[in-house]
Parts: sequence; C-alpha cells; structure tokens
Amino acid sequence: MKITVEFLSLPTVVKKVGSKSVVLDFAGTTVGDLVHEVAGKYGSDVQKFLLDETGNLDMHLALALNQQGIIRHDQMDRPLHDGDRVTIMMLVAGG
Repeated sequence: MKITVEFLSLPTVVKKVGSKSVVLDFAGTTVGDLVHEVAGKYGSDVQKFLLDETGNLDMHLALALNQQGIIRHDQMDRPLHDGDRVTIMMLVAGG
C-alpha cells in the first residue's frame, strides 16, 4: 500500500530524507510498523531522532493520521490503509 509520510517542523529529518514528505510503498500494517520503516530506511540519524533507546517513538514526537487527530504513543498498533497520510511532528510545550 502507498502511505504518505509528512515531516512537520522536523528540519533534521527533512534534511536527511530530502523532502518534507515522501510516499512509501509500505508492506507493514500499523502506525508502529511505519515509524520503524521510516527510521530504518533513512539512516541512523533519522532513527536516533524518531526512536528512543527502547525502540519506541520518541516521547517528544507526535503523529497525526489523515490530519484528523493525534495518535497517542499507546496507539502504535493502529492499522493503516492504502492512501493514508501520517504526519510526524515535534510536540511543543510552553506558555
């Protein structure tokens, strides 16, 4: 299936990937599979940025599916479908 992955406010990742978004031919089935595929496909710098030391999505990042809300870190088993758009972005906090 084809999945579009967008990198929002992630200049380090965009520089390594070469674009703010990519369309991947994706053989996995879940959001977690996709994160690991992106991390593995674009080298150790991207992997270190996206994943924590245990191999999970870094807690400073958030994901949105089809621009319809945030996928929580405990929802990485959420299934993906052909044509989905996943946005990976940095969480911002402050006041």
